[in-house]
Amino acid sequence: MALSSEDFAVDSPPAAAPPSVDFDWRSHRKYVVFIFAVAFFLNSLDRNIMNILQQSIKDEFHLMDWQLGLMTGFAFAAFYNIIGIPTARFIDGGAVRRNIIAGGLALWSVATALCGITQNFWQLLLCRASIGVGEGTFGPSTITMTSDYFSPTGRAKAMGTYLLGLPLAALIGLPLGGWVATHYGWRAALMLVGAPGLIVALIVRLTVREPPRGLAEGKVVTVEAPIPVRQVFAIVTRKKTVVHLLAAAALSSFSTVGGAVWFPAFLQRDFHLDAEQVGATWGIVVGLTGALCAFGGGWIADKYGARNPKYYMSLPALAMAISLPFYLVATITGNYWLCFACLIVPSALNNSWIPAGIAVTQRLAPMAMRALLGMFVTMAANLIGHGIAPPVIGGLSDAFTLYLGNDTEGLRWALIVSAIFYPWAALHFWLASRSIAAELED
Repeated sequence: MALSSEDFAVDSPPAAAPPSVDFDWRSHRKYVVFIFAVAFFLNSLDRNIMNILQQSIKDEFHLMDWQLGLMTGFAFAAFYNIIGIPTARFIDGGAVRRNIIAGGLALWSVATALCGITQNFWQLLLCRASIGVGEGTFGPSTITMTSDYFSPTGRAKAMGTYLLGLPLAALIGLPLGGWVATHYGWRAALMLVGAPGLIVALIVRLTVREPPRGLAEGKVVTVEAPIPVRQVFAIVTRKKTVVHLLAAAALSSFSTVGGAVWFPAFLQRDFHLDAEQVGATWGIVVGLTGALCAFGGGWIADKYGARNPKYYMSLPALAMAISLPFYLVATITGNYWLCFACLIVPSALNNSWIPAGIAVTQRLAPMAMRALLGMFVTMAANLIGHGIAPPVIGGLSDAFTLYLGNDTEGLRWALIVSAIFYPWAALHFWLASRSIAAELED
């Protein structure tokens, strides 16, 4: 059922006249998107470099695949989500987001570097959890700041632009990290990628300007206190679009993020590659295609979504459906070149929903609830994609390995099973497209 403005009359804070700002915010917002892209580059690199290092870590610490999944995924995602909710509440209550971004960036950078001096599995698990704490502050802060700097019809493009940091981390960072790991060890690679974040954190703190809430929309809300989480969740989930978007984000991330975590190890096992080779080939495939789709996905979503909002959700549904057969062929074939050729399609389309999906959350809730709704969606994606998928796929790999007697075939069948979530996610994106037009707030 669609909600009217009366649903929020009691709980929404009073509106204030848009204040004047003492800087050229239309020019400054371009710099903000750029620095967010740099920060997201480091965010993605620090989070995902473990994917190409985990085979070396497994060999040194004598770990099972389920332990690798717990280390790369659950430890990170659990604390990412634990810290994300209170961060979003602080933001909806009026906290200075620039400072939150800078502090979180410094924390996850230090934690990444500390991973390089760990001496056992449990120490590594603790450091990965600390990375999740730091990165949990980033999403709700950047999402709402972008919404305040850009109008509803330009947000997906803006978010797609700074989300370029994700594929660029794969394109530049993973080959570099793989080369360092091959020649100097996995510990050196982690310390190398963690250090630059401290410099960027200082730059964010000193140069990024905090915009008034609602600046780009010409309406500023003075927030006196954050609305209770339970109340926000109860209100926004009365919208069918929100429910289906949450489901689609979670389901798609099982296949896309779970596959991204385990495919580097699978390539090493199936084609006998080292970390440097996987970093180069995997990084190029994921980086180039992902960069094209991160920006292109946001641009296309804004172009067609301005005509009809259903395209914000129907285009991701199409992307998930198209990805499935290519993902399966890449997993099944034993041919190196065919595998990488097929990986181009899901690598390009896997994250195409993110710019549109996150931008839409800022139109499905009142201003005082935007950070929390954006966090709900990123929580769903991270809890399932980073938290549940890696250890589940790792556990399936161990089980199939025990049955088949070969860890390459065990991981292959685990990845095949994980592909079932592609069509399931496509269904929920399509269902969201049917209700979105009637449920937007603006």
